[in-house]
Amino acid sequence: MLVESKSGDLLWDASVIEVSTGSGDDLVRVIDAYKVSYNGWSARFEDWVKPSRVIEPNENNRLLQDELLEQYSETRGGLPPALNMLRAKDYLNIRDRARGNLPLPDFARIAYLNEGMSSSEKTFGLAKAALLAVDAALPIGSLDATDKGPWRSTYAERWRSMVKKAEGPAQLMRCIILLEDTITEDWIKQDLGHLRTVLPGRWKALGEATPAGLAMRIILLDRAIMYETVDRKRFSCKKKQK
Repeated sequence: MLVESKSGDLLWDASVIEVSTGSGDDLVRVIDAYKVSYNGWSARFEDWVKPSRVIEPNENNRLLQDELLEQYSETRGGLPPALNMLRAKDYLNIRDRARGNLPLPDFARIAYLNEGMSSSEKTFGLAKAALLAVDAALPIGSLDATDKGPWRSTYAERWRSMVKKAEGPAQLMRCIILLEDTITEDWIKQDLGHLRTVLPGRWKALGEATPAGLAMRIILLDRAIMYETVDRKRFSCKKKQK
């Protein structure tokens, strides 16, 4: 089935795994709600939704699903509205990004927000999407993405996979620290760079990681990066060979 998001902006692929019925006789009972499992997501995201949000996946509704996703992606780079404060959102679709021609991640699916989630779960999902947005907006020259560099394509892809699959704050905090260590200091604003030094050290950050701590660290990193600064010569293969 398709399930309409709470905001009505998207249609999610899901399977109905349980039905709740209300009053009525044995032959006719009114369906109160469906318990759904969203395709590609773990059981902890199973959700009870009202019948009005469950939609038949026919051809017309599939076309509508694609149209809604396209419209959502065209606005704010597909970022959930809660991440509008990110500076990275203004650089997702401009030229000279270190990610090259790679398409943008599906931020909405990665954040995966629904009405049944706790505030901590929502913050954790948004932190994943925000961190991937920062990575997607990084300009050429801000990190060494050459074939032998620390952010070469195979490593960067593993890192993005780690972010998407992170199951707890400590795992995601490790991903944040890895990105922090890889970005060249010349692309960090000095005043905000000093502020970052007061954050907990890596071992303390990993040991005491919380969704709120993740959000604070990502926001500060986003504010510190000079997304507008591009250097095509830095880390170029030609330069390395000299």
